[in-house]
Amino acid sequence: MSGSTKTRAPAKPRTAGTPRAPRAKAKKPISRWAALGPATRRWIFIGGFTLGLLVGLPLVHALMGEVAAILIGTFIFGFVVGRMTQKR
Repeated sequence: MSGSTKTRAPAKPRTAGTPRAPRAKAKKPISRWAALGPATRRWIFIGGFTLGLLVGLPLVHALMGEVAAILIGTFIFGFVVGRMTQKR
């Protein structure tokens, strides 16, 4: 051997009452969604919601009928208004 391997001292056994040393917290990488500002996130949500309604409601109307489309649209609208007006 060329001396590149180092020997380590054997680890001491830990007793039940011995506290562990605190670990350093690793920084979480910030996600792309969290990197956007709140106004940008709100407009992306509104755009996605609008696109979903323009595609989803006619599809629900065609598959389930007018009453189901009205009920589902009302439920979704109430959910979104609740989310947009909640206290943060």
